[in-house]
Amino acid sequence: MGKNKPYLSKRFLSIMGILIAIKKNLATDLIAIKESGLIFERKIDLLTNFEDISIDFPKKMLDWGKTMTEVYFNLFIFENCIRSFIKEVSIKAYGKNYWEKLNIKIKIKKKIENRKKNESLYKWLSIRGGSDLYYTDFDELRVIISNNWEIFQIYFPKETWIITYLEDLYKIRNKIAHNIPIEESEKNTVETHTNNIYKQLGVDLKYVTFFREGSVQYQFRENENSEDYYRDIREEHPELSEIDFELIFDYLDMLEKGEIPEENLNNTFNTINRELMKLNNINIITPQKYVRLEEICRRLLTFMKKKDEKIESRVLSILYSFTYKQRTSMILKNQCYDYLIELFENGKYYTNLIRILDLYGYFNNKIETLVVGAIKENKVRLLNDLVGYIDFSRYKDKRKNFIRTLNQELSKIGLDNANLTDVIKKIIRKFEQLTVFINRDLNMRE
Repeated sequence: MGKNKPYLSKRFLSIMGILIAIKKNLATDLIAIKESGLIFERKIDLLTNFEDISIDFPKKMLDWGKTMTEVYFNLFIFENCIRSFIKEVSIKAYGKNYWEKLNIKIKIKKKIENRKKNESLYKWLSIRGGSDLYYTDFDELRVIISNNWEIFQIYFPKETWIITYLEDLYKIRNKIAHNIPIEESEKNTVETHTNNIYKQLGVDLKYVTFFREGSVQYQFRENENSEDYYRDIREEHPELSEIDFELIFDYLDMLEKGEIPEENLNNTFNTINRELMKLNNINIITPQKYVRLEEICRRLLTFMKKKDEKIESRVLSILYSFTYKQRTSMILKNQCYDYLIELFENGKYYTNLIRILDLYGYFNNKIETLVVGAIKENKVRLLNDLVGYIDFSRYKDKRKNFIRTLNQELSKIGLDNANLTDVIKKIIRKFEQLTVFINRDLNMRE
């Protein structure tokens, strides 16, 4: 084999086989892996041995890739552990046909059906698992737990505890999935959050560290200043931590001119979103970057105004990336806030729209009026979205009056409207849980 010709060794191919085997087992039943006695340590030693890859590529980049591999591995274990947890608790509550009895958003169900339909066209692909639960995204697991809190609440100290942890992990998982390098602090967050949840659930799992004392990777990291290490990487490969504004503006030009066919719009929006997610890696936003980000936000808003609902939803998912930093969040508020309010008041209840408006305090003085109005108009979908994406702890001072009002509305609803009844009960439980935890905190202080 030629000196400069890249190749993959047999050892690397065997690693890929191990990864596939792990994925298949975890996707069906994580507990089965544990009971089968699978030795993670031996597999990890193989996973972290990259020396047999002969390719002209910077060594430091490979070392950074090892860190990303470690976090991906642990998030993969964790995500499927949560799926197994949801499955076991749901079966205990509702039996084998639990999926039909869980409160699952219509949007999630439609996405699952589309995925199953699309994957059925490719017979050579293995199925994801024996339940629709395995066709859900990581962030949707959080929504399922929240929307069915009555069966999950006994496992956690409070709802905001687990939901906040899962939201943090979801943001980091997205960066890993899009090959965006993460900081040491984010890796530590994954380790701390996953270990805390494992302990809370009593699961015999823990975050696995690939970099052990005595290994080449461990010595490398100990002998170099981490700040210098990451700085060197950024200097050699700025594309990993710098937003490619030229790429974004090229895509915006094509979008505005109608040069991108409908079937490629998703890829275009995902590319723009991936670049903007790098805001997480930027510590200082220079005046030049700030001006460019303002232009991007303004052009996205203009494009969204001219298009249909499908485009609105896609653009809002990009605009949500502006909320990652305080300064860019202000760009979003200054450029788009009035129009976002207009969208919502015109009956557009997109998930990311609700998240953004809640972040800016739009619902603070109108939450009770909004909820009661939605109940009277039988807007079950809106109520479910509010339950899933609004931080009700902000309204704890109003909880007593709110609970009283909700119970009054509940008494007016007929027995045939089970969906509306269920979602009202969920909102009541949210406020009742706030009362419980506030009283508990007061008792602890005394």
